Amino acid sequence: MSAGQTIASNREAQPSAAALTPFARLVFPAARSAFLQWQESTNGEPMAAIYVGEHELCFEDATDFGFAETLVRSPEFQAGAAAKWGAIGWSRACGMLESLIEAGILHHADTWQAPDRHDNRPMPSPLPPAPIGPARSWMDEENLVERLTGTRLDLAWLEAVVPVFRTAHLFVDAEGRQIGEANVFPANARIAVPIDWRGCPYGGNRYQPDKPMNTSALKAMRQHWRPMMQVLALVRSAYLERYPAARAGWTVGHIERLTVCALALPSYLLLNCADPVANGALHPVLSNLFRVVDGLRTVMHQMLFVPKYEATVGPDEPVDAARVLDYADRNFSFHSDHAVCAGPRFMIEDMLGVVFEGAEPRSGWGAPLEPALDHAVAAIEPAIDYALLGLATYGTVFSLWPAMARTYQQIDALLAREGKDGPAAAIAARFAAHFDALSHRSYIASEAWRARREAVYDDMFAQTLDSLRTERPAELLSDLLDPRRAENADPASVAALQQAFERVASPQTAQELARTVFDFLQRGQRILAVASGLQERQRQHLSRPSPLAALTLADLNLHNVLMGADVRSVPFLPDELAQVLDLDIAVDAHAIQIVPRKAAAPRVPAGGVARAG
Repeated sequence: MSAGQTIASNREAQPSAAALTPFARLVFPAARSAFLQWQESTNGEPMAAIYVGEHELCFEDATDFGFAETLVRSPEFQAGAAAKWGAIGWSRACGMLESLIEAGILHHADTWQAPDRHDNRPMPSPLPPAPIGPARSWMDEENLVERLTGTRLDLAWLEAVVPVFRTAHLFVDAEGRQIGEANVFPANARIAVPIDWRGCPYGGNRYQPDKPMNTSALKAMRQHWRPMMQVLALVRSAYLERYPAARAGWTVGHIERLTVCALALPSYLLLNCADPVANGALHPVLSNLFRVVDGLRTVMHQMLFVPKYEATVGPDEPVDAARVLDYADRNFSFHSDHAVCAGPRFMIEDMLGVVFEGAEPRSGWGAPLEPALDHAVAAIEPAIDYALLGLATYGTVFSLWPAMARTYQQIDALLAREGKDGPAAAIAARFAAHFDALSHRSYIASEAWRARREAVYDDMFAQTLDSLRTERPAELLSDLLDPRRAENADPASVAALQQAFERVASPQTAQELARTVFDFLQRGQRILAVASGLQERQRQHLSRPSPLAALTLADLNLHNVLMGADVRSVPFLPDELAQVLDLDIAVDAHAIQIVPRKAAAPRVPAGGVARAG
């Protein structure tokens, strides 16, 4: 057996020098963290699957279902007892028990030393020291992006760099806690606040000794739970007015949009320049609602974009509360980089009941919402507009990354045909290393994954704009981003790019490399044109000042700079090309400028803001 897909075979026991006897006592140390799910096998038959760590134990023979059901409830047992788990007999039970011992899932009791239980015990903070002092916001006089990255970003372009579902993270609520808590984006904007970290007592894969849970967050959640659920129900009702088709059945795409709409309520209140809620004054009902709903949004994001443990699904995939919980359990969705979700199962089920059915929480709806939340309730509709515009921007901007990965692959293939000798050798090795990293560590490594991601962005763009009281877009996002629709294919820039490649490759390869790279830059230009138009609508919606500089391709990479180190990342392609070819590359919605560095390119001037589509 191995990590990942592990099949518990139905083999008969084979004689061996150290054969397992019926009298041996066995322990299943991970029994508390293991869980069983019922699924269908590839031929459509029922199948029991036990998940324990990153092992998946699949039982496709109905004869073994009793074994699976009892095993997952048995932290310690005598080996011979397994023969009666479904009446499979000793020979069959012995074969499966031995395979589980070989995989390190079961152990002999006389050689196993049980670790101390960690249930609810205080644990040290898993977080590095907070790198920033007083709480900051995107609206401060000192430009926060410039402080964190060295590059100034106009507030008008915020959602093109910080996804709409993360723009509220670094703000502080009236209880003195950042909305993003331990998961603040960007991480280097997190402030130090007291957090009670404890071992997780819940069964399933959250029960493990390495990651604690944030019981301070759980305490706040319990205090504000019923008004949180009331506000969530109001957002749900407003969403269904916009998307009545969801009444007939929820899909992954619908739940993703609904969760972002709920997250946008505090975000809109904080970022609306006409009447902003001050940093530090946000009602804790709204900040706690953000934290709990963001967990569900994360699961939808995994289902759409992260093929780590299982294949992604499309936005039209039907989904219900049970499927969400099963998926979250299988795919470690209750885990963050540092901790595990502190919410007990019944609270998660409560929240899902409100989302999927509009059901009353087990503890009831509680008293009517306090007047202090009236302002928030009145802001639900404009907050949904903020969410949908932000999602359209997100889908547009993040279309850059599949295109960049595809271009890396094309450059690698073109350079590889130049051979291992000659001036192209060093640059070929450099790009081969980048493509190798991309291939092994990225969720856009394959063309199939890239195509699926782009299809989700197409749907995201169409569905969000369709609801913004405008006509449904006549074209797919991917058509709007066609590089052939880009402006100003400056012959001098094309020539400069080709001449730079001719220094390291044959004329034919240099021409193809230049065409490949320029195609990517023109696609980037189209992305900037569409995103700038969307952000102009967002700017007007939030009463923001007009931008003083155009949105540039380099600006879009600020998201990765804010993310910090990421083993899945490769260098931003324009930066890498500029360094390798000694060029200055500048792109905005209206122009692409490429010049040798000995004659540095001027800063791209601020032009008129392009309209989406």
